[in-house]
Amino acid sequence: MEGLAVRENRFKKILVYVLAAVVGLGLAVVLGISLKVGWSLTHPQREHVVLPTGAGKLNPKQVSFPSRQGGVTLQGSFLSAGNSNRTIIFAHGYGKNRLQDDVPALDIAQVLRSNGYNVLLFDFRGSGESGGDMSTVGQNEKDDLIGAVDFMKKMGRQGEHIGVIGFSMGAVAGILAAAEDTRIEALAADAPFADLVKYLRVNLPVWSDLPSFPFTPLILTIMPPVLDLDPHKVSPVSVVRKIRAPVLFIHGGSDTAVPVSNSEELYRTALGGKKLWVVPGAEHVGSYKKRPQEYISRILELFKQVK
Repeated sequence: MEGLAVRENRFKKILVYVLAAVVGLGLAVVLGISLKVGWSLTHPQREHVVLPTGAGKLNPKQVSFPSRQGGVTLQGSFLSAGNSNRTIIFAHGYGKNRLQDDVPALDIAQVLRSNGYNVLLFDFRGSGESGGDMSTVGQNEKDDLIGAVDFMKKMGRQGEHIGVIGFSMGAVAGILAAAEDTRIEALAADAPFADLVKYLRVNLPVWSDLPSFPFTPLILTIMPPVLDLDPHKVSPVSVVRKIRAPVLFIHGGSDTAVPVSNSEELYRTALGGKKLWVVPGAEHVGSYKKRPQEYISRILELFKQVK
């Protein structure tokens, strides 16, 4: 009987060790997958900058300047409108580059220049031709955008008055920057999300094809210490009240990537001069393609205040 009891105790110990190993392995797998997803989110594949046929006639000037954060050198293209003292800075979306070809941004830039505005298009960190190897979905891109404002201010007359137009993540960076930097005199925010944590809680399972639990809370937890990205710091709705410049929120009514409710929340929360334009049937950053003439008319009306 004693021998049987010894064998039973030994079996129980082995079972405990096996179960502990299985649980440990499971946790390691979950952690590994979460790290991989977080890494993929912050390291999107770069889109190379390839100017479309005919862009050469715009005579873009290649420029570079530092971000306000991390010593990252950013690359861009400057389109001069002669002696104009008004410049519109373009801020592109996640995984894109300065051309934002799904808009396309260069078409809008050309119209703005023909209406007397200088235009600065640049690549955020980890995008296009700029330095850095990581996207922070707006957190540090805000400082890249402020770095672009710094650059224009150093150009003298051409940077006397500055407006910003941003798309998706670029719109988020624009809101965060305008809340901090009063040198931005007007902002067009096309398809921004209102809060990164809320956005990821809803959309990360769709984007990653992983169940929300346990992956989403784990990914959000490991991002700050491991990936140097704190989603809680990327909350346009928390700072939009600080903006004193006029803001035009633009959103596609059929946007499934970033639902129109995001711009509606931002519009309700914002103070001062604000407008919301929802374009029926337009998908993510698709408002210009859906209503090009009205789009141009509305942003020109906004940027009249950059003077």
